[in-house]
Amino acid sequence: MSARDMPQPPYVLLFQEAAPGAEPLLISVDDRPSLPLFGSIAKAEAFISSADFGPDWKPVEVSGAGLLAVLEGCRRRAEYVALDPPPAGESGMRVEMGSLEELIEALQTSQQETDLFGLGSNGSGSNGSGSREE
Repeated sequence: MSARDMPQPPYVLLFQEAAPGAEPLLISVDDRPSLPLFGSIAKAEAFISSADFGPDWKPVEVSGAGLLAVLEGCRRRAEYVALDPPPAGESGMRVEMGSLEELIEALQTSQQETDLFGLGSNGSGSNGSGSREE
């Protein structure tokens, strides 16, 4: 998965509880264990309300680092990411799939490129000291 094809924030996953170490919902798409990843809370809510997963699943927005941690934790249980899967019952809809490993690699590369010079997340180059040259 190239950086061009990589999903962009917000990253929304489905959890029973929003706590460190919580397990995300996994689904089966064409008999392939997959992690559903949504681009909005609304899409995730439409999906979750269309199927009988139980009342406890909730959409949770995660950071890029949070998504990376979840993906790494799912390695043994899922091989794919289902991008914005449609609500159940929408026949004829195709689910865009991506390799879990390729998304992990793309996120790792993206994080390295973002902080290439050790400038931090804002890239401004400011050291935050507030000092001025007079």
